[in-house]
Amino acid sequence: MMDQSRYHAENKLIQFFKAHGKEQMVKPSECLVNIGERCDRAFFILDGGFVCQNYNAEADRLKTINFHLKTFHPIMTVIHSFYSEAISDCQLKAIARSKVLSVQKRAILKQLENDAALRKAYVEETIYALLAINEFHTKLITLNTKAMYHYLAVNHTEIVQKIPAKYIAEFMGVSAEWLSRIR
Repeated sequence: MMDQSRYHAENKLIQFFKAHGKEQMVKPSECLVNIGERCDRAFFILDGGFVCQNYNAEADRLKTINFHLKTFHPIMTVIHSFYSEAISDCQLKAIARSKVLSVQKRAILKQLENDAALRKAYVEETIYALLAINEFHTKLITLNTKAMYHYLAVNHTEIVQKIPAKYIAEFMGVSAEWLSRIR
């Protein structure tokens, strides 16, 4: 289980978001980043939560691929679009009334050039996020549905408590009805 206590006030990256971020209120079901846009911002969640959903054009459907809460991966972006400047096939959708700090990519990059401590924190956070995503998706691939839900319930109670069941079911590749049977 990845340690979320890293997001304390002394964290250099969190300090950067608080000093340079623009506060933004987000309504339930509103998207911070839409499919078809280029994502040029990173966000820090102050309150609320989001799902990252990928659009599969062949199936013509959205699928939840990640969760973001104040206490679970609170720094978020649409990774592929942010780093490659490609058009996004994902959206960041609010699951509740939420508040974030938004920082433009160019402001992040400019500050990284001049601030070694921030650069170190940024690299550490990027590595942490990659490890966490790998751990999370490995569980999804290797565990059966019941074991995956149990893993979430035991290791990530905030997801089970705050993310609507339809998004958890979508993430796990089952119907909401099926998920309700195993809960």
